[in-house]
Amino acid sequence: MVAQPSRNDRREAARERAFTAASLVAAVALVATIVLFFVQLIITSRASRATFGWNFLWHSEWNPVTEKFGALPMIVGTLVTGFGALLISTPFALGIAIFLADYAGRKVAEPVKYLISLLGGLPSVIFGLWGLFVLVPLVGKFEVWFGKLVGSKALVASGTTGVGLLAAILLLAIMILPFSASLILEALLVVPTELKEGALALGATKWDTIQNVELPYVRRSTVGALVLSLGRALGETMAVTMVIGNGMKMPTSLFDPANTLASAIANQFLEATSPIYIGSLIQLALILFVIAIIINIMARIILRRGVQQ
Repeated sequence: MVAQPSRNDRREAARERAFTAASLVAAVALVATIVLFFVQLIITSRASRATFGWNFLWHSEWNPVTEKFGALPMIVGTLVTGFGALLISTPFALGIAIFLADYAGRKVAEPVKYLISLLGGLPSVIFGLWGLFVLVPLVGKFEVWFGKLVGSKALVASGTTGVGLLAAILLLAIMILPFSASLILEALLVVPTELKEGALALGATKWDTIQNVELPYVRRSTVGALVLSLGRALGETMAVTMVIGNGMKMPTSLFDPANTLASAIANQFLEATSPIYIGSLIQLALILFVIAIIINIMARIILRRGVQQ
């Protein structure tokens, strides 16, 4: 005789079915929202696409008066600031994560972790204000010094401002440092203790263990964390807008005022009146959306392979 499920079992099964259904609805809603974002951006940017076509991607002129628009300066500014910030912050992020995971004691590691989390949670406008009043003057002095070193009168003259690509790169590097350091630290903390103790038992030093055991073990996870940090840097708006100079021409050096896709949209959207102007700004958002999706997909693929390794 088959035992009948009790009332508690039936309630538990009903709760499980309800939770499964709610999770499915949430997942479908999330995917649908992303698709709707993409479709809406395509629809609202059709005036710009109909006028400029694919030339919008590689033309460098941005003139609202003549309604000639090209996204190349903003694309270059976005990629240069994002990858530049990642290049600068990565060694510091690795150093911080290794120190906290392998060298710092608990009394030191816990407060530092808290400070890193606190720094990562600060609003971007605070970073922007700090960059505007502290970082930009320092960059300006560096421009003057560098201009005198290479004999460039233009750099000496422009160094009084300090705004430009270099200031944005340095500020973004500081902003993404807590994020990337935290992700790398979490990856290092899950390295099996048996592997580290085995290497030490065979006569390896602590640095040999880190270099030959821990870092190879978390290689893919580290790359995925850095790619996610890159995606965060590419989409930053307010802080970059305050220090990058908001120049609409193609930058020729790291000291030139420039713009990113996000900062150009934030600066000019309220000023746009014509359909082509509005459509061009929305097309910038579409380009940024596609770049962000590609970077996040790459990060997920790398992280998944790292877990399976």
